[in-house]
Amino acid sequence: MTVADTTPTTMRALCRTEPIPPAADLSWEATAGRACYACGKQLTLGAVLVGRAVGRMGAHVLDTDAYACP
Repeated sequence: MTVADTTPTTMRALCRTEPIPPAADLSWEATAGRACYACGKQLTLGAVLVGRAVGRMGAHVLDTDAYACP
Protein backbone atom coordinates (compact mmCIF):
# COMPACT_ATOMS: atom_id res chain seq x y z
CA MET A 1 0.00 0.00 0.00
CA THR A 2 1.32 3.42 -0.91
CA VAL A 3 0.49 6.84 0.48
CA ALA A 4 -1.78 7.41 -2.54
CA ASP A 5 -3.89 4.41 -1.42
CA THR A 6 -4.90 6.05 1.87
CA THR A 7 -7.14 8.96 2.74
CA PRO A 8 -5.23 11.97 4.09
CA THR A 9 -7.42 12.48 7.18
CA THR A 10 -7.65 8.94 8.54
CA MET A 11 -4.77 7.16 6.78
CA ARG A 12 -6.98 4.10 6.21
CA ALA A 13 -7.14 2.20 2.93
CA LEU A 14 -9.60 3.44 0.32
CA CYS A 15 -12.47 1.06 -0.39
CA ARG A 16 -11.94 1.30 -4.14
CA THR A 17 -8.47 -0.28 -3.81
CA GLU A 18 -9.92 -3.49 -2.34
CA PRO A 19 -10.28 -6.45 -4.75
CA ILE A 20 -13.81 -6.96 -6.05
CA PRO A 21 -15.31 -10.23 -4.72
CA PRO A 22 -17.41 -12.60 -6.84
CA ALA A 23 -20.98 -11.41 -7.45
CA ALA A 24 -22.44 -14.19 -5.28
CA ASP A 25 -20.47 -12.90 -2.27
CA LEU A 26 -21.86 -9.34 -2.44
CA SER A 27 -24.64 -8.22 -0.10
CA TRP A 28 -28.07 -7.52 -1.54
CA GLU A 29 -27.50 -3.76 -1.08
CA ALA A 30 -24.09 -3.86 -2.79
CA THR A 31 -25.53 -5.87 -5.67
CA ALA A 32 -28.22 -3.21 -6.15
CA GLY A 33 -25.59 -0.42 -6.07
CA ARG A 34 -26.88 1.11 -2.82
CA ALA A 35 -23.92 0.11 -0.62
CA CYS A 36 -20.12 0.02 -0.90
CA TYR A 37 -18.93 -3.44 -1.93
CA ALA A 38 -15.92 -3.27 0.42
CA CYS A 39 -17.22 -1.75 3.68
CA GLY A 40 -21.01 -1.97 3.28
CA LYS A 41 -21.70 1.73 3.98
CA GLN A 42 -24.74 3.27 2.31
CA LEU A 43 -23.86 5.19 -0.85
CA THR A 44 -25.56 8.48 -1.65
CA LEU A 45 -23.55 11.05 -3.61
CA GLY A 46 -20.15 10.58 -5.16
CA ALA A 47 -20.10 6.79 -5.40
CA VAL A 48 -17.23 5.49 -7.53
CA LEU A 49 -17.80 2.76 -10.12
CA VAL A 50 -14.77 0.50 -9.72
CA GLY A 51 -15.60 -2.39 -12.02
CA ARG A 52 -17.74 -5.51 -12.34
CA ALA A 53 -18.32 -8.31 -9.89
CA VAL A 54 -18.66 -11.40 -12.04
CA GLY A 55 -20.27 -14.73 -11.35
CA ARG A 56 -22.58 -17.45 -12.57
CA MET A 57 -25.11 -19.73 -10.94
CA GLY A 58 -25.76 -22.49 -13.42
CA ALA A 59 -27.04 -20.84 -16.60
CA HIS A 60 -27.70 -17.52 -14.84
CA VAL A 61 -25.19 -14.70 -15.19
CA LEU A 62 -24.82 -12.73 -11.92
CA ASP A 63 -22.50 -9.97 -13.21
CA THR A 64 -23.14 -6.59 -11.60
CA ASP A 65 -21.45 -3.21 -11.26
CA ALA A 66 -19.42 -2.68 -8.06
CA TYR A 67 -19.52 0.76 -6.42
CA ALA A 68 -17.25 2.09 -3.66
CA CYS A 69 -17.14 4.99 -1.23
CA PRO A 70 -15.86 8.30 -2.64
